[in-house]
Amino acid sequence: MVGLGAGKKTIVRPGRALVYGAGLLAAGFGGSQSFVKGPSSGPLVANMAVDTTAVVAASAAVIASLPEEVFAKGGVYGPLEGKASSLVHPVMMGTLFLTTLYAGFMGLKWRETRLMSADISALKEQEKKLKASEALKVEQDPEGSHPEHPEVMRLKEEIKSATATRTEMAKAGYKDKHFQISSLILGGGIFFVVYGVFNTWFRTEKLFPGPHLFAGAAICVIWALAASMVPKMEKGDETARTAHIGLNVVNLGLFAWQLPTGFEIAQKVWGAPIAWF
Repeated sequence: MVGLGAGKKTIVRPGRALVYGAGLLAAGFGGSQSFVKGPSSGPLVANMAVDTTAVVAASAAVIASLPEEVFAKGGVYGPLEGKASSLVHPVMMGTLFLTTLYAGFMGLKWRETRLMSADISALKEQEKKLKASEALKVEQDPEGSHPEHPEVMRLKEEIKSATATRTEMAKAGYKDKHFQISSLILGGGIFFVVYGVFNTWFRTEKLFPGPHLFAGAAICVIWALAASMVPKMEKGDETARTAHIGLNVVNLGLFAWQLPTGFEIAQKVWGAPIAWF
């Protein structure tokens, strides 16, 4: 990368000079047509043509003096090597990290909703046993007083409260939200990870093996593995559910560990003397 300081080589970016030169030529040509009064004004047309040529030549000289350091690889890849393109990966990955936290929360709430059904079933089983015991007492002493057992009353209230809570949680749609957000993370995450890798290549024409790159690759693999557990989870496989949760916990840990190095890289890109587009 060539700097702006004295003694450093300045290289012309042909693509940019061509675009600006063509624009200025068109502007000069349009201006000359506006000021031409008629076909009989021969000398005036000639003078305007000379003036337009001088403007274009002077503009080309100015463009030629632009330092190459504002471009990453001399404009070979166009806007893909610019600062704006380079900041897409860090911004999107930071957003996806926060989205991952939200998806995890939705997943836990759905798990809580699902497990609540089992808890309600267990309470109903206890109530059933107590009622059976009370019925036996009535049969043995049909003339006696048999008020409802306090434990049965407590279980009824607990079942009623748990059922109402589960109904509200089911209405919240935690399962659907978790699935939709997780699908977004899987697709968007892999896309922007690969985009970041290619952007590094566009800017430098090489990659930098290290913890950040390797952790990013591991995160992509874990996303795929966690998603592959879903079909078995839908069939009630508890092992698959445990594996899914465990993989995502590891993934979240890697993601969080990777943030400082990603922020450091983003700072370097932000401060780099390269064009935005």
